[in-house]
Amino acid sequence: AAAQRLCRSTTNVSGDYVHEKAGVIRSAVVRMVDLMESILASGRLETGQITLKRSEGDLKALLVTCCDRQHHLSRSHLFHLDLEAIPEGLTFDRSAMEQVFTNLISNAVKYSPNAPDIYVRARVDEKTLEIAVADRGIGMDADDLPKLFQPYYRARSATGIAGTGIGLNVVKQVVELHGGTVEVTSKLGKGTTFIIRLPIGSLLSDQHVAA
Repeated sequence: AAAQRLCRSTTNVSGDYVHEKAGVIRSAVVRMVDLMESILASGRLETGQITLKRSEGDLKALLVTCCDRQHHLSRSHLFHLDLEAIPEGLTFDRSAMEQVFTNLISNAVKYSPNAPDIYVRARVDEKTLEIAVADRGIGMDADDLPKLFQPYYRARSATGIAGTGIGLNVVKQVVELHGGTVEVTSKLGKGTTFIIRLPIGSLLSDQHVAA
């Protein structure tokens, strides 16, 4: 629709108008790309055709990139980051983990249209790296939580909001392939928090290579 309006504009249009419509088009394209990537990843996971391609990388920088990308698509939201605890030189599959965090962060934005604050925090102990993505949005009923990671399942509070129910199943499987776990806590009307826990030993490059 935004592209059609631009094409039909026969009079001079302002730069702000073009910028606004270009932003709408860009957001739609990003959503379509994310959807296709989720569908493809889901298919590969179901058929056992996906394997991790671990390499040393900067997990903190990856999270910042995912938040920055989402901020450009939804400037009304504010991202509060507390990521200093994440160690440097971790080994993980960058592409797969980028899909995990893109899904969680975009969901936090999508399901909190009237609550602009999104929190992405990390903590670490001797065994575990924990990363939490929290919002203060529409939340979910307790009955929905046990089924949330099943393929194609969507919470009842998500009615009327675009989505496929694929993304969280992909998140769970990718995290488990990294040896970790993911859990969710939520209250209807109060917001949702996803917590990913990854074994720090397998993420540290020297220990992973030695293994």
